[in-house]
Amino acid sequence: MTYPAYQSIDRYTRSVLELSHSLKILSAPYGAEFGLADYREESRSPLRKADLQAAAADWEHCLFRSLFEERIGATIKDGREPAILGISLSFLGQALPAFALVGLVRARWPATRIVLGGGLVTSWIAQGSLAADEGFGGLVDALLPGPGEVSLSAWLGLSTPILEGAAIFDDFIGLRYLAPGKIIPYNFSSGCPWKRCSFCPEKAEDSPYRGTRHDIASLELHSLVSRYAPVLLHITDNEISPLYLRALAEDPPGVPWYGFARFTPLLGDRTFAEGLAASGCVMLQLGLESGDQAVLDALDKGITLDMIDRALAALADAGIAVYLYALFGTPAEDRDAAQRTRDFLAARADRVTFLNNAVFNMPISGQEARMLSTKPFYEGELALYCEFAHPRGWNRPEVRRFLSQDLAKTPEIAAILARNPPILTSSHAAFFLEGMRLPLAAVQSGKDQSRG
Repeated sequence: MTYPAYQSIDRYTRSVLELSHSLKILSAPYGAEFGLADYREESRSPLRKADLQAAAADWEHCLFRSLFEERIGATIKDGREPAILGISLSFLGQALPAFALVGLVRARWPATRIVLGGGLVTSWIAQGSLAADEGFGGLVDALLPGPGEVSLSAWLGLSTPILEGAAIFDDFIGLRYLAPGKIIPYNFSSGCPWKRCSFCPEKAEDSPYRGTRHDIASLELHSLVSRYAPVLLHITDNEISPLYLRALAEDPPGVPWYGFARFTPLLGDRTFAEGLAASGCVMLQLGLESGDQAVLDALDKGITLDMIDRALAALADAGIAVYLYALFGTPAEDRDAAQRTRDFLAARADRVTFLNNAVFNMPISGQEARMLSTKPFYEGELALYCEFAHPRGWNRPEVRRFLSQDLAKTPEIAAILARNPPILTSSHAAFFLEGMRLPLAAVQSGKDQSRG
């Protein structure tokens, strides 16, 4: 029994685009554009501190006001003012609504202390866009970059982290989702164990790598599966290192799972790939970046085309889908190198299930940004990326034309792109796979959750 809504990519695409269009129509009267994976406002930018503060001042007109009031009100016991409100920001689309929430709390419960953390705050502080003691005009009491359990514990003056063990998702059980069942996120680590790729924000921000002991992680995973009976596990590490891949293969979590990994010789081992598949791995997200070895070397990817070839073949034979990521327009690339990437992809199209083609964005805090002529993408002191003059003349307009007029029209590659789920992309891709066959009871449970 498979999931009916995912048996036709055309029907799925139509449904997702129609829903996204409806959300945009409903949000337009608020001066906003709200979609399934993003949020924008016509008159404000999340890249300007003044606009974030303006969103807080104008909280009464926020699209999500009633939701904020309902959810916060439900958590307050006996009318007591919350002592601390913590908000985690991971994406730019969250920033303006988050500050509207800050404004609401400041208006209703002025004594509540408000702290901001998450990946976005971590990046802003790491690149120097925000001072560590930034208070946004008195709206925020503290910024807590890095792993939240560590930074929050330090801010509270505790000697040990306040959160230990697997996360608890009980508060989310009653919520309705678009997925056909619960997808539980889990991360073995924070940061990146490689952290050498020249284009990567992890290197530019010098984020430390921290991992959980694999035996403890295994116990936490089994606890999550037992407690919530998810239809899918999303391993959210920047890279599931070989240590944790082995741990998953040796002690399977008991449900299908997917996540990001890095091309290594281990993935080219057919016996190991079969073990991963047997453990429930239905899909791996892998960063190819380029099909040109000279570009890979210049980017310090630490991988070879032969290694990639062996891994793609082993994973395909094991029945593990590959969600491949290619990156065009890096300083080391030119048109000829991009064409070699096109040819590499076309020749291996039978081993690639989904494909994401991206245009390179230069991290503002990266070393290369200091060596090239740059200019802002957008106005705002909180921008994470900048535009640059390509040293080989392979600039963004030329790259975009190549992607649309050459790469996307190559028949073998076009067939892969046609399988990509729109908007929700890798978050829903696994549900299209044959390996996601589940008992009827699980499918029915998913139908019940997905209504609405």
